[in-house]
Amino acid sequence: MRKSLNILVLTFALLFCWSCSKPTIPEPGAAALTSPENKNTCIPMFTDEATGVVNFKWQNSLNTDSYELVVRNTVSRTEQKKAVDLTTITLVLERGYPYTWWVISSSNISAVKTKSEVWSFYIEGIEQQTHIPFPAQLKTPLEGQIVISSSGQINLEWLGSDLDNDIAYYQIYLGTNPNRLQLFQDNLSIPNYSVNLSVDETYYWKIVTVDRNGNKSESVIQTFRISS
Repeated sequence: MRKSLNILVLTFALLFCWSCSKPTIPEPGAAALTSPENKNTCIPMFTDEATGVVNFKWQNSLNTDSYELVVRNTVSRTEQKKAVDLTTITLVLERGYPYTWWVISSSNISAVKTKSEVWSFYIEGIEQQTHIPFPAQLKTPLEGQIVISSSGQINLEWLGSDLDNDIAYYQIYLGTNPNRLQLFQDNLSIPNYSVNLSVDETYYWKIVTVDRNGNKSESVIQTFRISS
């Protein structure tokens, strides 16, 4: 009798714990960008000498109630941000500049906000002879990555591109404060570089791309940490 009672109490306790466990809240997925195409010249729908109307599109992401579109002029570093419930929106942008854009997915039941890939495009200017390079895409380390290296030596890799195919060199900016990055290496002809840094330290970095006409573009700033 006592054994049966103990089993009953244990079963009730397990059922109580299971029923009171906190349910998993699904996080919003990353939106898949569609248009403007990555690393291409964008042809605006309507245009004048100074500006053009660009239509942005992306696919629905899982567990998402709303989106925020972010478009950055990579020369002036100015941004336009627009909240939208649909998966398309138009913006008026200045011509003759490269842009990067991404979408942030949000859910009404989750505090997590999920960022899509970052794409680039270029809007032609009137009678424009040369193009500003696209911002470099930082490949390694990944954003927020913890890099295991007992010596502190790691490899930085990125991807550069230019419509004129006339990239002259790259500059690496690096530091422990994203607001005070220092020029770490200049005149790099290849998109990778091996560095020796302090272990158990968090770093921020960006790449400046320079073409043969002196046009420049800056990548986004990403962060990583070196651990032993």
